[in-house]
Amino acid sequence: LRRLNQVGEEHFDLYRRYLLARHPFGGMDAYDARAFHEFLGSRWGVTEFWEYRDPDQQLLMVAVVDRLAHGLSAVYTFFDPAETGRGLGTYAVLSQIEAAREAGLPHVYLGYWVENSETMDYKRNFRPLEQFDGLVWRPGPAR
Repeated sequence: LRRLNQVGEEHFDLYRRYLLARHPFGGMDAYDARAFHEFLGSRWGVTEFWEYRDPDQQLLMVAVVDRLAHGLSAVYTFFDPAETGRGLGTYAVLSQIEAAREAGLPHVYLGYWVENSETMDYKRNFRPLEQFDGLVWRPGPAR
């Protein structure tokens, strides 16, 4: 794991391959480098790009993480679509949980959740899970 302050062409290439394989009609333009940087960057906080490489230094995954006062926010994760059997997305979340623990931060925010969305359902695998209903945080959906 290496933490970076910005991403380059190698990261954009991985992002393109990921979108084309996993979300081909998801409304995100895989070829727009400017949109890529605007989507992943933050003007209001500290954004880190956590890159994960295999022992041969091949880029496997990038987790975009915002560092907040009371936790980490998992903005987006993209990985090599040829490596789906490795559980890279789960590994990214677990490494964020561990980093939050090491930093004494009480929360890891996994982003919004849409019921019946296959691509967001992984969030229900992590406990404790809470949802914000607009007023208060409540226990999240059961697995």
